[in-house]
Amino acid sequence: SRVVAPASGTSPETDSAPTVAASAASPTASPPPAASPVAPPSPSPPSPAAEDYDALERQALVRRLLGLAAATSRGQQADRDSRAVIEDVLVELEFLNPTTEPARSVDGEWCLVYANVEAFRSSPFFWGFQKIVPGGEDLAKRLFEFTAGLPVAGTRGPFGQIQQTFSLESNELVSEVEMKIFDPFFAVLDGISGTVVSTANVKVKQGGDGDTLLVAPRTTRVRNANVGGVLLDQIVVPTSDLMSGVADGGAVEAEAVVTYVDDMLRVTRVGENLDQVFVYTRKNAFEM
Repeated sequence: SRVVAPASGTSPETDSAPTVAASAASPTASPPPAASPVAPPSPSPPSPAAEDYDALERQALVRRLLGLAAATSRGQQADRDSRAVIEDVLVELEFLNPTTEPARSVDGEWCLVYANVEAFRSSPFFWGFQKIVPGGEDLAKRLFEFTAGLPVAGTRGPFGQIQQTFSLESNELVSEVEMKIFDPFFAVLDGISGTVVSTANVKVKQGGDGDTLLVAPRTTRVRNANVGGVLLDQIVVPTSDLMSGVADGGAVEAEAVVTYVDDMLRVTRVGENLDQVFVYTRKNAFEM
């Protein structure tokens, strides 16, 4: 075969060099692509153990509280030691209260499950009464103890369901206490039974931590009584007028401090030293 020699003065190497240089110096050459920014790493989510510790602790305390309340018949058969144990559980639970401004979260129907005083004192009538009685809370306590000692109809105790219904929108609290008392013949007769219904004006106290309700008793009546039922149903006692008369015309407002509330349970303290404790569960909250 025939080999063609390059032209004089040139070589393959010297011919290709200008081409490479020209290509490198071309103004239309594209710059290298910029590096994509690197996103910062996402923060690690809190561990389930850290996130749920308080909730698990609250659940355990609520279970223990409800068990103790049931074992002591809503606290009515609790001795001093049992009350001290329950108070310790309550203090721990109150420390873990998950709700800000708890007094604003009381709307709905609640059933009493524990009281460290007589159960009927869950009624706002008695919250107001102990503020106006001349001897103060000490005399009121003795009167309440006397009332609790009245003859009981049957063996199940004088009180059935005790509940409260709140509506902050309408500023109303309705308390219902089922009672069965006055059996002079040792359960031979049915005794006198009925539901004592008390109403009160209620609002959240302004200022502070949003944990205090101002409760002003309004009326009291007996519903569904087995003696004189039709007549008693029509009698409404204006407790607000009676109390204001004793208080020199001023409105009587009791303070009820909500120290714990969640979707199922509420703790309320009443009295000068907040030493009267009432624990409620939302109606039907624990039904299966």
